[in-house]
Amino acid sequence: MGNYNLDTMPVIRELKGFDARSGNFLERLIFNNRLLVVLTCLIVTVLLSYFAATRLTLNASFEKMIPQSQPYIKNYLENRQSLRGLGNTVRVVVENTNGDIYDPNYLEVLKQVNDTLFLTPGVDRAWMKSLWTPAVRWTEVTEEGFRGGPVMPDSYDGSASGVEQLRLNIARSGIIGSLVGNNFKSSMIVVPLLEKDPGYRRRHRLSPILAHA
Repeated sequence: MGNYNLDTMPVIRELKGFDARSGNFLERLIFNNRLLVVLTCLIVTVLLSYFAATRLTLNASFEKMIPQSQPYIKNYLENRQSLRGLGNTVRVVVENTNGDIYDPNYLEVLKQVNDTLFLTPGVDRAWMKSLWTPAVRWTEVTEEGFRGGPVMPDSYDGSASGVEQLRLNIARSGIIGSLVGNNFKSSMIVVPLLEKDPGYRRRHRLSPILAHA
């Protein structure tokens, strides 16, 4: 620590006794214009806060939430085009509390939920799975070769024969315990999400126009 001679640095008790010409140029600029400096800092703070607040966007990026240095994650990212629908996915379970999944009323409700989720922006529709999506299929080996088709029959109309055909398709599809509960009281809708919603920016640009239309 240095020793300072207090006689060379007198204490100024009143502002009128302070020599405004002392110090270097920067010190004189700041301390001789204190009110102006404070107002300038306040204006700059308000402007920067405004620009930061108006440009604030929600970013729920799936990739930014996972440890990208982990070997398994690296392998996933290298092959993510082949593994779409297995990472950023929401799973919705619809249960029939008064019966099983073969109740026509339950199947109609499941269809409505499925259609609503399918049309939700940001959903990777090609990889969505439920009893009502054609991607969920059954296969079997016969004397003629492989046979298969969608689990939900194309001709399903809610009749007893349509429900029975659905029951048969579920039994040979191998989805019991995954998309269909073991007790047949619930089924699952697998909803994979896109990393970015391609239509968000367009809807965001059109919203002010539509509001004044």
